Amino acid sequence: MPTFARASWWRFLPSQLLEKFTIHFFDARHGTDTSTFADLAGLAIASENKRHGERYQPSPVHSLRQVLRRLGIRHADFSFVDFGSGKGRTLLIAGELPFRRVIGVEFSEELHCRAEQNIARYRRRKAGEVTAVHADATRFDLPPGDLVLYFFNPFAHAVLQQVLANIDAALRAQPRKVILVYLYLPDEAWLAPLHGFCLREYWHKYHILEYTPASACCLTA
Repeated sequence: MPTFARASWWRFLPSQLLEKFTIHFFDARHGTDTSTFADLAGLAIASENKRHGERYQPSPVHSLRQVLRRLGIRHADFSFVDFGSGKGRTLLIAGELPFRRVIGVEFSEELHCRAEQNIARYRRRKAGEVTAVHADATRFDLPPGDLVLYFFNPFAHAVLQQVLANIDAALRAQPRKVILVYLYLPDEAWLAPLHGFCLREYWHKYHILEYTPASACCLTA
């Protein structure tokens, strides 16, 4: 077998082909605009954290749907928060499930406005509410109640540290059940500011961690 074929065989798995299909037809099917990447250098962003941000890249469709369904939770008991929500594709997919609320946090006004347009166009909503918030993630206050927190490598370590410190402080003030999903985590050590989270599962590049008020385990338990 040629070297290229040995290195690329996984690209032809049924799951990968289905992922490519769903990504390619997502916007055409729903009348949305979520697929095009966006570099932050070309966007007017007032936050001093612009230099720590990553370009907008939409989440995969098929695998994200699978992850959210395999969490094993009653979705209506949870709010979902996407940090660095960009044009809102993740919000649309999460909104297909009956979450109490789905909230996206985005510091680019241009991407935030595009997300609002996409939310208005999407017709497969089962969540109680789907909203986009124009805010710097380091200044966003978590909503009350149980949460699913989602990160698709949205910003550099410097910003993530601040966001995780805010999450940790919020959970100390109001303990509740929280599941954190991180796609393409650059380094597990980045999650060190979190306390009481256990690594529940690693699946298809998704780190899935869980916090409960009584938890005292480490991330690698």
